Amino acid sequence: MLSHHDRQELEKIERWFELTEPALAARLRSGRPARPPLLRLAVLLSLDLTAGLLMLLGVVVNSPALLLTGMITVTAAVIVHLSRFGRD
Repeated sequence: MLSHHDRQELEKIERWFELTEPALAARLRSGRPARPPLLRLAVLLSLDLTAGLLMLLGVVVNSPALLLTGMITVTAAVIVHLSRFGRD
């Protein structure tokens, strides 16, 4: 539970945000997450496509080296997907 003073201070902060940054206040009020940055999206898509193509090529050509490289790239893609890379 917040004290009366704490609630008043939070209301002051809320009013300050609404006056100085109305777009930020609206976004915080709506609760929708921001869109991912373009760099993050490009890195994720390129890693996913590269991993898939390397594994497919490794199976088609019957090359253990390409298949292993594809698996390593899949691992890197999973790490990047789960990490906070490119997020603010």
